[in-house]
Amino acid sequence: MSIIFTNGFSIVPHTIPNPDGLTPATAGVSAFQIKTDYPDSTDGLYWITNTNIDGGTPFQIYADMTTDGGGWTLILTNASYIGWTIQNAILYNETAPTLDSNYSIVSYADYIKRSQSGFQYMLEADERGRWGGIWTANGNYSFVANTNSQTNITLNTKFDNWQYADNGLEERMPWYAANASPVITTNRNGYDDGSWWGTLVTTRTAWPSAPWMDNAGMGSPSKIWYWVR
Repeated sequence: MSIIFTNGFSIVPHTIPNPDGLTPATAGVSAFQIKTDYPDSTDGLYWITNTNIDGGTPFQIYADMTTDGGGWTLILTNASYIGWTIQNAILYNETAPTLDSNYSIVSYADYIKRSQSGFQYMLEADERGRWGGIWTANGNYSFVANTNSQTNITLNTKFDNWQYADNGLEERMPWYAANASPVITTNRNGYDDGSWWGTLVTTRTAWPSAPWMDNAGMGSPSKIWYWVR
Protein backbone atom coordinates (compact mmCIF):
# COMPACT_ATOMS: atom_id res chain seq x y z
CA MET A 1 0.00 0.00 0.00
CA SER A 2 1.32 3.45 -0.99
CA ILE A 3 0.71 6.81 0.64
CA ILE A 4 -0.04 9.46 -2.05
CA PHE A 5 0.59 13.13 -1.32
CA THR A 6 -1.21 16.10 -2.98
CA ASN A 7 1.93 16.95 -4.97
CA GLY A 8 1.74 13.60 -6.74
CA PHE A 9 4.65 11.93 -4.95
CA SER A 10 4.09 8.66 -3.17
CA ILE A 11 6.01 6.53 -0.67
CA VAL A 12 5.80 2.87 0.19
CA PRO A 13 5.94 2.23 3.96
CA HIS A 14 9.02 0.28 5.06
CA THR A 15 8.27 -3.36 5.79
CA ILE A 16 10.13 -4.80 8.76
CA PRO A 17 11.51 -8.22 7.74
CA ASN A 18 10.46 -11.30 9.67
CA PRO A 19 12.91 -11.72 12.58
CA ASP A 20 13.61 -15.42 12.00
CA GLY A 21 17.35 -15.03 12.64
CA LEU A 22 18.35 -16.76 9.42
CA THR A 23 20.19 -13.75 7.98
CA PRO A 24 21.65 -10.51 9.36
CA ALA A 25 18.78 -8.63 7.71
CA THR A 26 16.23 -10.74 9.59
CA ALA A 27 18.06 -10.88 12.91
CA GLY A 28 15.98 -11.75 15.96
CA VAL A 29 16.59 -10.64 19.54
CA SER A 30 17.28 -14.02 21.13
CA ALA A 31 16.91 -17.73 20.53
CA PHE A 32 13.80 -17.59 22.74
CA GLN A 33 12.14 -14.97 20.54
CA ILE A 34 13.01 -16.85 17.37
CA LYS A 35 11.68 -20.16 18.71
CA THR A 36 8.51 -18.49 19.99
CA ASP A 37 7.77 -16.79 16.67
CA TYR A 38 9.08 -19.61 14.48
CA PRO A 39 8.32 -22.89 16.28
CA ASP A 40 9.88 -25.04 13.55
CA SER A 41 13.34 -23.54 14.15
CA THR A 42 16.02 -26.18 14.69
CA ASP A 43 19.35 -26.24 16.55
CA GLY A 44 22.12 -24.24 14.94
CA LEU A 45 23.47 -20.79 14.14
CA TYR A 46 21.21 -17.73 14.10
CA TRP A 47 21.59 -13.97 13.86
CA ILE A 48 20.39 -11.66 16.61
CA THR A 49 20.68 -7.95 17.33
CA ASN A 50 20.47 -5.70 20.38
CA THR A 51 21.11 -1.96 20.59
CA ASN A 52 23.21 -2.52 23.73
CA ILE A 53 25.59 -4.89 21.92
CA ASP A 54 27.99 -3.42 19.37
CA GLY A 55 25.53 -0.65 18.52
CA GLY A 56 22.92 -3.08 17.27
CA THR A 57 25.11 -4.75 14.65
CA PRO A 58 23.73 -8.26 14.03
CA PHE A 59 25.90 -11.11 15.29
CA GLN A 60 25.68 -14.88 15.27
CA ILE A 61 24.74 -17.11 18.18
CA TYR A 62 24.36 -20.84 18.61
CA ALA A 63 20.83 -21.82 19.64
CA ASP A 64 19.40 -24.97 21.19
CA MET A 65 15.87 -25.12 19.82
CA THR A 66 15.13 -28.57 21.25
CA THR A 67 15.89 -28.98 24.98
CA ASP A 68 12.86 -28.33 27.20
CA GLY A 69 11.02 -26.64 24.35
CA GLY A 70 14.09 -24.84 22.98
CA GLY A 71 14.86 -21.15 22.79
CA TRP A 72 18.26 -21.34 24.48
CA THR A 73 21.13 -19.01 23.55
CA LEU A 74 24.59 -20.46 24.17
CA ILE A 75 26.63 -18.01 26.25
CA LEU A 76 29.63 -20.15 27.21
CA THR A 77 31.55 -23.22 26.11
CA ASN A 78 34.53 -24.28 28.22
CA ALA A 79 36.43 -27.01 26.42
CA SER A 80 39.80 -26.37 28.07
CA TYR A 81 41.19 -24.35 30.94
CA ILE A 82 43.98 -23.22 28.59
CA GLY A 83 43.46 -19.74 27.19
CA TRP A 84 41.04 -18.29 29.72
CA THR A 85 41.85 -15.09 31.57
CA ILE A 86 39.90 -13.09 34.11
CA GLN A 87 39.11 -10.54 31.41
CA ASN A 88 38.12 -12.81 28.52
CA ALA A 89 35.97 -15.19 30.58
CA ILE A 90 32.92 -13.04 29.82
CA LEU A 91 33.71 -12.25 26.17
CA TYR A 92 35.91 -14.58 24.13
CA ASN A 93 35.80 -15.71 20.49
CA GLU A 94 32.45 -13.95 20.40
CA THR A 95 32.18 -14.06 16.60
CA ALA A 96 32.60 -17.85 16.48
CA PRO A 97 29.84 -19.54 18.52
CA THR A 98 30.57 -23.23 19.00
CA LEU A 99 29.82 -26.22 21.20
CA ASP A 100 33.33 -27.59 20.74
CA SER A 101 35.90 -24.98 21.82
CA ASN A 102 36.27 -22.06 24.21
CA TYR A 103 33.68 -19.35 23.59
CA SER A 104 31.93 -16.78 25.76
CA ILE A 105 29.31 -14.07 25.39
CA VAL A 106 28.46 -14.03 29.10
CA SER A 107 28.72 -10.24 29.05
CA TYR A 108 25.82 -10.15 26.54
CA ALA A 109 23.48 -12.41 28.50
CA ASP A 110 21.79 -9.68 30.54
CA TYR A 111 20.58 -8.11 27.30
CA ILE A 112 19.20 -11.28 25.72
CA LYS A 113 17.56 -13.00 28.68
CA ARG A 114 13.80 -13.37 28.46
CA SER A 115 12.93 -10.68 31.01
CA GLN A 116 14.21 -8.84 34.05
CA SER A 117 11.76 -10.52 36.40
CA GLY A 118 11.97 -14.14 35.33
CA PHE A 119 14.47 -15.91 33.12
CA GLN A 120 16.15 -19.30 32.97
CA TYR A 121 19.68 -20.56 32.62
CA MET A 122 20.95 -24.05 31.86
CA LEU A 123 24.21 -25.79 32.78
CA GLU A 124 25.53 -29.00 31.20
CA ALA A 125 28.82 -30.81 31.55
CA ASP A 126 30.73 -33.57 29.76
CA GLU A 127 27.80 -34.40 27.47
CA ARG A 128 24.73 -32.46 26.39
CA GLY A 129 21.88 -32.95 28.86
CA ARG A 130 24.18 -34.26 31.61
CA TRP A 131 25.54 -33.14 34.99
CA GLY A 132 23.65 -29.89 35.44
CA GLY A 133 20.12 -28.69 35.01
CA ILE A 134 17.72 -25.86 34.26
CA TRP A 135 17.11 -23.05 36.75
CA THR A 136 14.77 -20.08 37.00
CA ALA A 137 16.34 -16.94 38.42
CA ASN A 138 13.66 -14.83 40.05
CA GLY A 139 14.65 -11.20 40.23
CA ASN A 140 16.88 -8.81 38.42
CA TYR A 141 19.94 -11.03 38.58
CA SER A 142 22.97 -10.42 36.40
CA PHE A 143 25.24 -12.85 34.58
CA VAL A 144 28.21 -10.59 35.34
CA ALA A 145 27.44 -9.85 38.99
CA ASN A 146 30.55 -9.95 41.16
CA THR A 147 28.62 -11.03 44.22
CA ASN A 148 27.78 -14.47 45.59
CA SER A 149 24.37 -13.31 46.88
CA GLN A 150 22.26 -14.37 43.87
CA THR A 151 20.75 -17.34 45.67
CA ASN A 152 17.05 -16.83 44.87
CA ILE A 153 17.03 -19.53 42.21
CA THR A 154 14.73 -22.48 41.53
CA LEU A 155 15.96 -25.76 40.09
CA ASN A 156 13.35 -26.77 37.50
CA THR A 157 15.03 -29.78 35.93
CA LYS A 158 18.03 -31.79 37.14
CA PHE A 159 20.37 -33.60 34.77
CA ASP A 160 21.78 -36.72 36.48
CA ASN A 161 21.96 -37.47 40.20
CA TRP A 162 23.77 -34.76 42.18
CA GLN A 163 23.18 -32.61 45.23
CA TYR A 164 24.16 -29.06 46.15
CA ALA A 165 27.39 -29.24 48.14
CA ASP A 166 30.72 -27.57 48.81
CA ASN A 167 32.35 -30.19 46.59
CA GLY A 168 29.88 -29.67 43.74
CA LEU A 169 27.48 -27.05 42.47
CA GLU A 170 26.37 -24.63 45.17
CA GLU A 171 22.88 -23.17 45.34
CA ARG A 172 23.48 -19.83 43.65
CA MET A 173 23.57 -18.44 40.14
CA PRO A 174 27.10 -18.50 38.70
CA TRP A 175 28.87 -15.24 39.43
CA TYR A 176 31.88 -13.39 38.04
CA ALA A 177 34.62 -13.60 40.66
CA ALA A 178 36.86 -11.30 38.68
CA ASN A 179 39.84 -11.42 41.03
CA ALA A 180 40.17 -15.14 41.57
CA SER A 181 41.21 -18.44 40.04
CA PRO A 182 37.62 -19.72 39.65
CA VAL A 183 36.53 -16.80 37.46
CA ILE A 184 32.92 -17.85 36.84
CA THR A 185 31.70 -20.06 39.65
CA THR A 186 28.93 -21.12 42.01
CA ASN A 187 31.49 -21.45 44.81
CA ARG A 188 30.57 -19.07 47.62
CA ASN A 189 34.12 -17.89 48.28
CA GLY A 190 35.23 -17.28 44.73
CA TYR A 191 38.85 -18.12 45.37
CA ASP A 192 41.01 -21.20 45.68
CA ASP A 193 40.02 -22.29 49.19
CA GLY A 194 40.72 -25.95 48.51
CA SER A 195 37.06 -26.58 47.68
CA TRP A 196 36.20 -24.53 44.61
CA TRP A 197 33.98 -27.02 42.83
CA GLY A 198 30.97 -25.88 40.84
CA THR A 199 33.20 -23.69 38.66
CA LEU A 200 32.50 -22.91 35.00
CA VAL A 201 35.72 -21.11 34.06
CA THR A 202 39.09 -21.04 35.78
CA THR A 203 42.51 -19.67 34.93
CA ARG A 204 44.43 -22.28 36.89
CA THR A 205 43.74 -25.98 37.12
CA ALA A 206 44.90 -29.36 35.94
CA TRP A 207 41.35 -30.34 35.04
CA PRO A 208 40.38 -30.53 31.36
CA SER A 209 37.88 -27.68 31.86
CA ALA A 210 37.13 -26.76 35.50
CA PRO A 211 36.38 -28.45 38.85
CA TRP A 212 32.71 -29.46 38.65
CA MET A 213 30.99 -32.13 40.77
CA ASP A 214 33.38 -34.16 42.88
CA ASN A 215 30.45 -35.28 45.04
CA ALA A 216 28.72 -36.84 42.01
CA GLY A 217 31.76 -38.43 40.42
CA MET A 218 32.00 -35.83 37.66
CA GLY A 219 35.05 -33.91 38.78
CA SER A 220 36.62 -33.67 35.35
CA PRO A 221 34.14 -32.87 32.55
CA SER A 222 35.51 -32.62 29.05
CA LYS A 223 33.29 -29.59 28.38
CA ILE A 224 30.95 -27.25 30.26
CA TRP A 225 28.10 -25.36 28.57
CA TYR A 226 26.12 -22.37 29.87
CA TRP A 227 22.86 -21.17 28.28
CA VAL A 228 20.25 -18.43 28.79
CA ARG A 229 16.55 -18.27 27.95
